[in-house]
Amino acid sequence: MLVYLILAASLLSPSPAQRNFGPGPGPGPGQQAPATDTVRLIPGLQGQQFGWGTAVLRNGQTLRAYLPATASGLDQLVYYYLAPPDAVPSRRPKLLAVSEVRWMRVRGQYSELLTPDKREPGRLAARRATGSIDLFMVQAAPVALVGFLGPTPVLSSPASGSISPGAATWYLRRPGGPPVLVRPESFASQLAEWLAPNAELARRVAAGQAGYRFEDLESIVRQFNQRGK
Repeated sequence: MLVYLILAASLLSPSPAQRNFGPGPGPGPGQQAPATDTVRLIPGLQGQQFGWGTAVLRNGQTLRAYLPATASGLDQLVYYYLAPPDAVPSRRPKLLAVSEVRWMRVRGQYSELLTPDKREPGRLAARRATGSIDLFMVQAAPVALVGFLGPTPVLSSPASGSISPGAATWYLRRPGGPPVLVRPESFASQLAEWLAPNAELARRVAAGQAGYRFEDLESIVRQFNQRGK
């Protein structure tokens, strides 16, 4: 399914080498080009919020556009607009496969392409905490393919086939190191090892104390980073 989606992306959108990341065609007679809106979050495709931001592509190009404003990452496609999504006349969104994006920043939220498994194209994960340990998250979600008949939701999952829409996947990374998948079934022992420099915090996680369990992952990593400053 992922192969199909990436193929669809390539058919619906020109290659990065062919794209023009400028403002696009000029306004028609009597029309003014919409001003760049760097303040608002604007509803776009399928009601998703878009904000003015920057994406750096793996081919070295920089895209300045209205990008998805998400703290949950993107696992398949990145839709974007070169003009405000609510501009008149309305404009169809463009798209990229996540594997084409090196990193993206929208209203302070940083996301980065993580490829823990080199056999797969990777996922654009949102950074939820940074410091001695970086914490990233991607939430699998249905995607909407934009065709001639309009957006069509397609329920699918990454190439592994093991992640269903709505499921969140977390990754840990030390500065300069590779991303490591957080495994819920071995969470206590795995995270306690990462927290070893803070013996008390590691002990609480290993013991499974309330407030130091898998559902508290983001809070735990933030505590570790804060105490390490």
